[in-house]
This record gives sequence, structure tokens and C-alpha cells, in this order.
Amino acid sequence: MNADQPPATWPGPIGRPERPHWWSIQPPPPSSPISARRAYTEVLAVFAAFFAAGIIAGGETLAGRYPAPSGSWSVFVPATVTELATAGLAIAVTVLLSARRGISPRSLGFGLARNSDGSAAAGPAFRQGVWALAALIAGSVITRAVTANHLTEPAHISSAYLLYSTAASLAAGVVEETVVLAFVVTTLRQAGRPLAEIVIVAVVLRCSYHDYYGPGVIGIAVWATIFIWLFLRTGSIVPLIITHFLWDATIFWSLQYKGVAAGADLVALFLFLAAAISWLADAIASRGGGRPPPGGAGQAPTYTAWPYTEGHGSDRQY
Repeated sequence: MNADQPPATWPGPIGRPERPHWWSIQPPPPSSPISARRAYTEVLAVFAAFFAAGIIAGGETLAGRYPAPSGSWSVFVPATVTELATAGLAIAVTVLLSARRGISPRSLGFGLARNSDGSAAAGPAFRQGVWALAALIAGSVITRAVTANHLTEPAHISSAYLLYSTAASLAAGVVEETVVLAFVVTTLRQAGRPLAEIVIVAVVLRCSYHDYYGPGVIGIAVWATIFIWLFLRTGSIVPLIITHFLWDATIFWSLQYKGVAAGADLVALFLFLAAAISWLADAIASRGGGRPPPGGAGQAPTYTAWPYTEGHGSDRQY
């Protein structure tokens, strides 16, 4: 490779012209580099603010000393407001801190992937969500095979509890994917940390507040790793937030309505089938009579999550 040629896309194919592959990832958002000290200070401080209590509560749950949630509308309505406020605060904190370092909300992950012509990549975004669902299913199977589920349940499932658990599910999807995935990954990438280090840190942080699963945290590590890859691949956390929320909410609603679990299985099968059809349609479009995608005919459509500027690969798609 000549010195004036742009660097290959990680993990670029050796000895072949640069082109995107299904495993290729987005380059870091264009921004000024920061020190590792600053990156880890921000990452660990924000993580502790939102998850330190969860780590302690998880340990108490594992020890059998953490009580199951109970109460009425007077208890669960304020708790619902707290969950939603926490989700909003997580977005505000990470967006504002990232903005100070030149990372826009879109670069942080709050946006759908884009086609090379700038339009929303609906098909890849949908398939990202289905990939996330498959990862959650695989991780759940592993967790249940290794240890019992330590999810604490109230003695009586009421409408008030379902309201609260739905809000808690939404907050879990927003806060976890915003703080533990998008913020951790983008901050450490801006500091130029090795990719292996970033993945390990993000997975360890994700597993830490799931400690109530004991050895079953292995399953958490599996789907957390896949979530990281999906974010690195697309630069978007929106489908991951939606999938995470629906997954958690389905678990809680299944406690009250047993038919929800059976219906969720059918929906999952439909989504897997629809994702396969979507991928096939995109593949046919890229090889058929439509306009060939940038990079050559017969190549899968490329997409990116953030716009590039001059000096940061403005004429390249990853």
C-alpha cells in the first residue's frame, strides 16, 4: 500500500482491494483524539452514576436478601416516573459529555444507518434488530442452562406493576445501550484504545450489574459481545434499544399473561423469516437491474451511520 493511500477498513482483506464485508465495522467518528485517562474517567464516572446501585442490588439478590418488588399504584407510579426520568437523564448526560469532545448525537449512535446515497437504510436497521434478538435468545439459553433465573417477582402481578415493569424495560434499553454500549465504545475509540480492550471493558461493565445471574452471566457476555459488534458495524443503537426494550417487556408481561410468551415465539419466527427475505431482496437488488452500489457491481449495498467530512474518508463508505 502506498503512503498516500487511505488505510484499509478494519479488518481489511489482505492482498485485495478495499471493500466492505459483512464483518466490516464503522471507523471512529471524526473527532479530535483524547487521552486514555480522560476517556476512562468519563466512562467509569458515568457508569458508576447509573449502575453502581444495580451492582450492589444484584449481589444482594444473588445472596437472597433483596426483596421482590411490591406495592400499589401509589408505589409503582412514582417508580415509573423515576425510571423514565433516568432514561432521559442518561441520554442528556452522554450527549452533553460527548458533545464537549466533538461527538454529535448521531455519531454517538442516535440515528439509523444510512445508505451511500444518504437515505435511511431501513433493511439493514431491521436486520440489526433481528440479529440483536437472536443474540438475546442465544444468551438466554446459555444463562438458563448454567443457572436458575434470579428475576425477582412480586407476590401479586398487578396492572400497577406491569406499568412500572414496562417503564423499567424501556429505561433498561435506553440506559444500557446508551451508557454501557454507545458511550463506552465511542469514548474509548476516541482515545485510540485497541478494539480488543474496548470490547472487554464494555462486556465486563455489562456483566457487572447482571451479577445476580451468578455463573449465568456468561450468557450476558455472549449477547453483549454481539451487541458491540452490531454497533461497530452500523454505528446505530436505535434498533438495539428497541429490541432490548421489547425483550425485557415481554418477560414481564409473560408473568401475568402466559399467552404473551407463545405469541412472542411466533413473532420471533416471523421476524427471522422477514429478515432473511429482506437480506435476499437487498442482495438481488445489488446484483440485478438496479443502479450498482458504490464499489462495484455485485457488491452488497453499503451504509454508514454518520456523515464524513473532508479528511475523514468523505468519498468512502464502510
